[in-house]
Amino acid sequence: MTDEELIAYFEYAKLPETLRLDRASTQLNVRKSVDRSLEVMLADPKDVHSRYHLKRIAAAIENPYSGPEIPRF
Repeated sequence: MTDEELIAYFEYAKLPETLRLDRASTQLNVRKSVDRSLEVMLADPKDVHSRYHLKRIAAAIENPYSGPEIPRF
């Protein structure tokens, strides 16, 4: 996704409060995290971390993780 596509996607996306990204990761406060990542992405064109983070959130929204959790001992 390009920067413009990411911005447009999250502009109209209905975001949950929490989102399970994968087996080991849960994103809390999704709206704040998306806003912060978009802000950093626009401020620094060379920043790849915020783009990667936004792509992970978008993928998790489209295909929610439904596998097992990490076992707790």
